Amino acid sequence: MSGDVQPRKRKDKRRKRDDRKSEGDVTVLRQSSFQDDDESSHGVHITKMGNDDLHLHVHHDHGTGGHWCAKIIFFALMAVLLSLVGLIIMENRGLEDLDTPLSESRFSKVFDGWVDEHRDEHDGHDVQEPSGEALDDHDEHDDHDDHEEEEEEPLSEELEEELEEEEQPTEEDEPATDDEDEEDEDEENNAGENITAEDAEEEDNDDDGTVEATVEATTEATTEATGEYEAEEDEDDEDEAAADDDVVESTEAPLSKAEEQEDDDEDEEEQEVEESVEPPRSQSAAQSAPATYTNDDDDDDDDQDKNDADDGDDDEFESLDQQFENDPEDTEPAKAVASEEQDQDQADEEEPKEEGSSWLASQIKPKEAAAVPAEKDDPFEQELRKANEEMIRENYAQALRSFNTLTTNFAHEPSAHLGRARLLELLAKKERSNQRLWEAIDAYKRYLAFGELIASNLEFKNAGESCIENLRFLGHHRQATTIHELLIKRLPEDPRLRNQLSLTYLMVNNLQQVEKVAVETLKLWPTNAVAQLHYGLALRQFHADYAKALPYLKYAVESEEEGTQEAFFYLSLGETMQRLSMKSEALEVYSKGVAKGFFASLYQRSLYNEPRLRAQPFWQPKETGYERQLEKLALNWRAIRDEGLALLGRSGFFEDEAELLRDKGVWQQYELYAQGRRVKDNCRRAPITCSLLEEFPESAGCRRGQVKFSVMQAKTHVWPHCGPTNCRLRAHLTLAAPEPEKTSLRVAEQERTWREGELFIFDDSFEHEVWHNGSQPRLVLILDMWHPQLSAAKRRSLTPI
Repeated sequence: MSGDVQPRKRKDKRRKRDDRKSEGDVTVLRQSSFQDDDESSHGVHITKMGNDDLHLHVHHDHGTGGHWCAKIIFFALMAVLLSLVGLIIMENRGLEDLDTPLSESRFSKVFDGWVDEHRDEHDGHDVQEPSGEALDDHDEHDDHDDHEEEEEEPLSEELEEELEEEEQPTEEDEPATDDEDEEDEDEENNAGENITAEDAEEEDNDDDGTVEATVEATTEATTEATGEYEAEEDEDDEDEAAADDDVVESTEAPLSKAEEQEDDDEDEEEQEVEESVEPPRSQSAAQSAPATYTNDDDDDDDDQDKNDADDGDDDEFESLDQQFENDPEDTEPAKAVASEEQDQDQADEEEPKEEGSSWLASQIKPKEAAAVPAEKDDPFEQELRKANEEMIRENYAQALRSFNTLTTNFAHEPSAHLGRARLLELLAKKERSNQRLWEAIDAYKRYLAFGELIASNLEFKNAGESCIENLRFLGHHRQATTIHELLIKRLPEDPRLRNQLSLTYLMVNNLQQVEKVAVETLKLWPTNAVAQLHYGLALRQFHADYAKALPYLKYAVESEEEGTQEAFFYLSLGETMQRLSMKSEALEVYSKGVAKGFFASLYQRSLYNEPRLRAQPFWQPKETGYERQLEKLALNWRAIRDEGLALLGRSGFFEDEAELLRDKGVWQQYELYAQGRRVKDNCRRAPITCSLLEEFPESAGCRRGQVKFSVMQAKTHVWPHCGPTNCRLRAHLTLAAPEPEKTSLRVAEQERTWREGELFIFDDSFEHEVWHNGSQPRLVLILDMWHPQLSAAKRRSLTPI
């Protein structure tokens, strides 16, 4: 502006004031001027002026700066921008198959039935916009839905027109783009004119008020348009299924979020609106697919039967409906999954075509990948898990404290007692403690006492069998039978449990009960090999009926079923054959036992053995290391004989041999030491013999042997048999043998006879057989002694026999 403009303006104002003064309205004008100046001065103090004073107006720029025209243009552009955002939201809402279900989109009636799981082929993994051909195919396919489509015909025509407009870019890309640009420019101009008109009416307001009015007007217009649009859709969705309603509720939540944040700054508002309209693609597929299937299934069952490529698809989609019905609020985890699946859209496009239902199922995956928050663990389960973890880490002390606490605080929980029992059993083996083992047995019993409260039959059976095994080890077989009966009552259809009961009776030589249980088992399972084995053993040992027992024993052993392949069973079968004069067949059975590792050799067939011990049928005294002790006994053989004959002359002292080893005749014994313990009453009747034995601790203290007087009457035959263990050697001191040529002892393939005052040593783990064909009794002192190669520590560790 040039320098003379301001003085010229002052002159013009002075001239106008003089003209008005002459017309008599100076006061009004001055008052008006003062009023205007007061309003426009923005707080500047103005003193009262006279008629000759000049009023200088100083202009200050406030607000956003610039002229009112600039303000109008600025706010008009802002309104246009907001309008464009709203128009883009309204135009694109429902057109893209991202997160809006079909029932929410304006094209829902077109897509209804178009995305169908019954289609034999699908165009790809991405949902494509429907074309006119697809709609025609759908109309021809669903003949039973004509009535519903007639009611929706007006809406379908409008949608078809919009679809045709949107399909034009795919056919003619450049012309369609130009048309869209022109439409956008027209919309911008119209919106700009409307907003400019509204701004013109609000010119007299302050700047902040103008901005708020403009933004509120635009927001209200958008909200009203959205409300009208949703109202129209609600009318169309009245007949939708309950599953669709759940999906709609889950997808309307983001829109309400955008409306709650409409007072935020403009940039954040735009971002929220875009996020609410364009959620991930996979969520839309997950929501729309079940809804489409439900409608088709309800409306047209016949078409479903005709077009289903696989009947399994029905079950697949029904399960998907149930998942969404059961979890209507589980939308946030689905969005998390959708964000990952959106990154794989391009890779999915390259996959081969699949059935429509299979593709939809692969896109949904609401339960597999959704991170469903786990329920808080029960306090007992947490403590039990910690105790088991301590046991796995072999922190047994802490684990035992934890299990003790659990069984105290949660005494009603069976698993607490079971865990404690298992830990105590492990500690018993580790510490070699019988006390620990008894504690484990007690814990197992407490667990088994819960009975029907224990849901798992397998755990119940395993716990019972562990308890039985521990009771057998400690020699408490009677208690074990109680646990057996408890298991049989719980699982009566398991023959193995009955066979284990008969085995426990067999261990304590209760042959009568063995026979009883085996007979009951064979009534239910006649071909059960283990039951036949036990029944054959009962016939052999309890009734001595070898001919009847043989087929049962042979069938069981030759079956090689579980429970029949033990050294004792091979030994029993071979001995049964020997007693039936089937020597060659018996040796064949023994050979099989050697091949299986049950026996050390064909003749050495003891059952309780220690490895790498020297084995030979006969031994010399000097080979044993007990030559001095044996010589002293031999020197005093007459004194020992006198005590033995004195006892033999008195009835009631000698007892019959109880092992059923006699074929015929009479074989009796009088025990002085048994399993390393002195038989006090018997030793008082033979003080000289026992005093000499006290000087021979390797014999008197042998816990796997005996010291006894043995008398065999004339015409006696003892079956071939083997001793129970290779841990001992046996010496015979001959006290009375009037007919040595008529008596003999065979050990393996070597034979010896008895002569008074002589002592010989043999290994009774080898097969041996005795004949007494004379007419007078034979009396000997039998001494068992530790195998010389066993250390003192090993001798102490071995269990008695």
